[in-house]
Amino acid sequence: MKLFTAILLLPALCSASTGPGKGYTIKGTINGITTGTAYLIHEWKDKTITDSVKVKDGSFIFTGITPEPLIYTLKISGVKQQKNFFVENKVMTVQADKDSIYKAVVKGSWENDIFNEFYNVKWKIVTQKAGDIYTRLDVANQKGKVKLDEVTSKAFDQEFLKLDTLNDSVISEFVKQNTGSVAAASIIQDRFINYPYHERAKELLAIMSDKVKQSVYGKQIQASLDLDAKTAIGVVAPDFSMADTTGKAVKLSDLRGKYVLVDFWASWCGPCRKENPNVVKVYKAYHDKGFEILGVSLDSKKEPWEKAINADGLTWMHVSDLKGWKNTAAEMYGVKSVPSSFLLDKDGKVVAKNLRGEALDQKLAEIFNK
Repeated sequence: MKLFTAILLLPALCSASTGPGKGYTIKGTINGITTGTAYLIHEWKDKTITDSVKVKDGSFIFTGITPEPLIYTLKISGVKQQKNFFVENKVMTVQADKDSIYKAVVKGSWENDIFNEFYNVKWKIVTQKAGDIYTRLDVANQKGKVKLDEVTSKAFDQEFLKLDTLNDSVISEFVKQNTGSVAAASIIQDRFINYPYHERAKELLAIMSDKVKQSVYGKQIQASLDLDAKTAIGVVAPDFSMADTTGKAVKLSDLRGKYVLVDFWASWCGPCRKENPNVVKVYKAYHDKGFEILGVSLDSKKEPWEKAINADGLTWMHVSDLKGWKNTAAEMYGVKSVPSSFLLDKDGKVVAKNLRGEALDQKLAEIFNK
């Protein structure tokens, strides 16, 4: 389930700008609202930039200059929903209903047209298929009250493998058809970096136009790939020290001499909790043969972290700095989603990544049952 542990969470040729100084004009109309405040938000150079204008008779106008085509977020005061869309230095329009801002129709940006075509058309076949599988999985699990039998579990594993293949195919083919689009680069980042499939991200970035490679999304993808190289197969994994549940420091390198699974997870992560029984199973099977697990939690509070450890019967070592996604080890390892894992050999070298279920069991059997 490497690409779909979080697929239902939620959840880009580059158009030329109209020229320096001309910027964008975004004219918006929101049905069901007469007054309020509209906010336009984007990230640039590690800063969050927010512009705001008054809504009058359901309409608003933003003007400004975007340094390059970027994803902006539109928010309206008093409305929980929001709309993400690409902004270019052009005249653009936004039309939406108050109760469905996320469905806003945005016109005037070629990059946004590419963005919409993928998420609203192409990728829907993937999300619909994923939704169907997860619905049937929940029914089979009776909402977690009954564990799946081995045959049913393997059947679902096969369905998820097919889903991975479909996901890969849909995304890759779309990007290959839009190698000059910054929006396509943002899709690579979203689907193959944030839900890591770095091998494919590297292949696709290589065929993008030079302009796209130099875009903020192209640079972010490359930065992630550079970080990923630090945990490539055969490389000694970055060492770190972190406190366990009692406050005692645990150092990864102190576990040399054993095969170690560095398992990034969190108490709030549904897919992590569903995977835990499989991890418990392999720990019991191979621990006495020289297999160890170091659980690294991305929790921000100690109580739910400890509660999940006890509830799931996770008897191996656990550490966390309780910084959530800012977890020091997670940043060192380039972790963008959980669960994520790295299997290290006795010398601390990475031998496999993100093995789940039967795949993890097979790899450990290969190692210990020689």
